[in-house]
Amino acid sequence: MIHFKRCAVFLAALALPMTIVPQTITAADSNQYAMNITVDLSGEQKAISPYIYGMNKYDDASVLDDVRISAVRQGGNRLTAYNWETNASNAGEDWKHSSDSFMSSSNEPAACVQEFSNIAVKHDIPYRLTTLQMAGYVAADKYGSVSEAETAPSSRWNTVKFTKGSAFSMAPDLTDGTVYMDEYVNYIVNTLGDAGSPTGIQGYSLDNEPALWQSTHPRMHPNAVTVTELSEKSIELAKAVKSVDSKAEIFGPALYGYTAYDHLADGDDWNAANSDGKYHWYIDKYLDDMKQASDEAGVRLLDVLDIHYYTESGRNGTEDRLQSVRTLYEKGFVENSWIGQWCQVNIPILPTIQNSIDTYYPGTKLAITEYNFGGDDEVSGAIAQAEALGCYADANVYFATLWGGSDYIFSGMKLYTNYDGNGGHFGDTLVPTVTDDVSLASSYSAISGKDDSQVTVVLTNKSLTDAENASIQLKNSSSKYQAAAVYAVYGDSTDIRLIDIVDDISGNTVNVTLPAYSAAMIVVSDDASDFEGLALYDPDKITERTETFTDIDSLINKNGNVEIPITDAANLKKIILTADVTSSAGSSYGGVGGGLCVDVESADGTQFWSSKGFSIDLGSGKTATVTFDGTFTNDEETVEAVIYDGKVEVQKWWDYSEKQEQEIADTLTMKITNVQVIYAVSDTLQGDVNADGKFDIADAVLLQKWLLAVPDTKLADWKAGDLDGNGRLNAIDLTLMKRKLLKG
Repeated sequence: MIHFKRCAVFLAALALPMTIVPQTITAADSNQYAMNITVDLSGEQKAISPYIYGMNKYDDASVLDDVRISAVRQGGNRLTAYNWETNASNAGEDWKHSSDSFMSSSNEPAACVQEFSNIAVKHDIPYRLTTLQMAGYVAADKYGSVSEAETAPSSRWNTVKFTKGSAFSMAPDLTDGTVYMDEYVNYIVNTLGDAGSPTGIQGYSLDNEPALWQSTHPRMHPNAVTVTELSEKSIELAKAVKSVDSKAEIFGPALYGYTAYDHLADGDDWNAANSDGKYHWYIDKYLDDMKQASDEAGVRLLDVLDIHYYTESGRNGTEDRLQSVRTLYEKGFVENSWIGQWCQVNIPILPTIQNSIDTYYPGTKLAITEYNFGGDDEVSGAIAQAEALGCYADANVYFATLWGGSDYIFSGMKLYTNYDGNGGHFGDTLVPTVTDDVSLASSYSAISGKDDSQVTVVLTNKSLTDAENASIQLKNSSSKYQAAAVYAVYGDSTDIRLIDIVDDISGNTVNVTLPAYSAAMIVVSDDASDFEGLALYDPDKITERTETFTDIDSLINKNGNVEIPITDAANLKKIILTADVTSSAGSSYGGVGGGLCVDVESADGTQFWSSKGFSIDLGSGKTATVTFDGTFTNDEETVEAVIYDGKVEVQKWWDYSEKQEQEIADTLTMKITNVQVIYAVSDTLQGDVNADGKFDIADAVLLQKWLLAVPDTKLADWKAGDLDGNGRLNAIDLTLMKRKLLKG
């Protein structure tokens, strides 16, 4: 996770953030520049790990279906003190040191990891990584805040032991004050299957960000972790896991960022541990310790070196974010941050880490289980995300999971995994690709296996003002390329649009023009028919309509909450809240959160209350975007449903702040100033499934027969029947159709 206090000293020295408002700029703009991209199809090829397209646990079904990730991690600060026997956990500094049921209200052992697996399996996510507890204690109860006087060891904490030393039980003892990690893994294996099973857990992380335990969980681990402590605990816990599930991969040590890579935790411990100067930085020592222990044990105890990476320069604003990924891969690049100023000896970071692996524990894979370059609300987020994924592929990263993110960041990931909305994706074999100037345009290319009949090229345009005339030369291929499709995200929309089909390829050179400030997927094929029937993006076509509310006082209901009217529930896509959030105690950072609460009805007629969560940071004019995809949660189960009472109520549930973390009374107030409700606009007559130009009872009868699988029943236009806009037909669509007919 991003640690504000840890970075505060460095951030103070940086330039003030630059605010740039992106404009919609098309390829027809007069300001243009030329860029040459060379793709060498006979050069060194690299297999791309499918697991770099991952996220940390994400429950929004629409995102999982749309972005189509391949790996998911269950991690973060909450997992450090998670008690698998009861599902209690402790928030530490993140939230009043609260021990509670945040992770799960269930009393069934390991309910969190079971839910985690179920969601992943439902969305065909093949790799699942969860976190084991290694710091020494876990929450013993769900009774709320833990005081300083109750710092571990105390009755508020249960002791963690890695090896039980006796028979495992599927009904763990809740009275012995101890939780066992090998018993936890055994429970997972017996409940979900081992790492090789379709529902099992493939990887186990040796806790989360140990170098920050003292600051994130001071009432559980009040002292800084030492080099010796971390190695000894990692070795013992890895042995315990391997003894139960030998197929599972071990990830460690989940270092929070550059400072931890270098010397683990603040203090003199690292200097003492490396007094002979043998190691370049802490990563070397950790790898060496794990290698020696593995050799002694006769089993690999570290499969994947696990780091976290949050850009420092990208926090400065758009222009720095556009260049921020270069720190990971480009020798000589100097970013605008304390890392650029003081840490050039280890730049580029990923090759430096790989050198450590090759030197001290060859064969160990590399994971970046938390990262984020920022830019959710602007195109720079998509550009940085696209460059990061290409960088990970080129650096042989095995596993990568985005932390947080939304909107444009997701668009950058979707370019690789589902650029056309129909499963179109980047190839699985990287081929060498270079551009004239990486400061203006980065590019990565891939083919599928050894087949170069189709080449996928990710290309960015980092210029904020100029369109990019790109000449893509596909060298040393036996294929003769005929056409290319250009998909891009740019301007004021997170949508990936098909902006061009190039059919005048000559000499295997593809000439394309990218809009200023954009990221693109260019699909080049030796068969022009691959792109037949595709419709280019029409900028004049209206696909959304927006209702805006500024008189917020008129929306206040009897509960004192803002109540938003919904006029077209079937086509509701997003609600954007703009609010001023203030702190009564003058906190410098913080935020509020809550739910957009709704009454909904599922396909079987069940009516229930549900909500979509949101959070808004402290400050003026802050926004939160909540998406709607036709699914809602009912008793922890996600089901298809539709809003039936025409309203959404905004409820504030929690807040956090700098002063609260210091145990100073502070109340954060949220004043909503603007609400935008965005609906999809269909280009077909809604409900007209028989395509006769009108919507009537005949359409409802036809859809009902089709849903009942009556023989020889066919729909002339199935999209017209998709009234809830989720891309498929179901009983909810029939229910909505009948309501529209009844309303006339």
